[in-house]
Amino acid sequence: MIRALLAGAILAAPPALAGSVTPVEYDDMAAQLSGHVDFESYPTLPEPGLALTGPLVFPGLSIGARLRGQSIESTDGFELLTGQPTLPLIADIGGKAAVLAVAFHAGFGSTAGFPLGPDGFAQRSGRGEGALAFVFDGTITGFALKLHADYADPLGARPQPGPVMLTFFAPSGHEIARHTVTPAHGVTKIAVQVTPPAAAITLTHRDPGGIAIDDIRYSLDSPGS
Repeated sequence: MIRALLAGAILAAPPALAGSVTPVEYDDMAAQLSGHVDFESYPTLPEPGLALTGPLVFPGLSIGARLRGQSIESTDGFELLTGQPTLPLIADIGGKAAVLAVAFHAGFGSTAGFPLGPDGFAQRSGRGEGALAFVFDGTITGFALKLHADYADPLGARPQPGPVMLTFFAPSGHEIARHTVTPAHGVTKIAVQVTPPAAAITLTHRDPGGIAIDDIRYSLDSPGS
C-alpha cells in the first residue's frame, strides 16, 4: 500500500522536461520580438507610485504574482513560489492586494514596475521584493527584460545584489528549465532563448534592495504560426 501511494505521488507531479535556456544579447533579441511592455501607459508618478491589483493584461501577455495552483511563501522578506501550476496556465494574484507598483524610476529614466513582496505597497521594504508570473497567449522561444537591482545605503557600503531566478513552463505545466542571473548594481539586461517553447515564466529573487523591471520583450505569435 505504501509503495502504491508513493508511486501515485510521483506520477502526480509532472517531471521536468529536458529543456534548455541560452543567454543571448538583449538588443538582438529585442529587435526580433514584437511584444513590448514598458509601463509608460501608466501615470508618471514618483515613488511609491501606483499599486496595480492585477492580473495585468497586455497584448499577448498577462502578469500575476504566481501561476494558479502555486503557493506564495514568504522567506526572509522575499517571496518564493512552490507547488505545481494547474491547467490551463493562468497568471493569478494569489490573494494579494496588489501585484506591482508602477513609479518613475531614476535608474531607468522611465516608469518601471516594482514587484510587491510580503510587506506590501505601503512599506518601502515591500516594494521590489515580490515574485511574478508571466503567462503568454501562445508559446515563446525568446524572452527579455531589463532589471534594476540596487541598494541605497547612506553609509556607502552596498551589498552585492542577490540572485534572480527565472523558471520556464511548457503548456502542459511541466517545468522546462531554470535560469539564474546575478545582476550587477544598476540596470541588467536579461535575454534568453528557451527550448522547447514556453507558455509561462515565473520570476523570483533574493535581492536585498529589491528589484524593478522594465522593457519586457516577448513574441506575440507562437513559433511557426
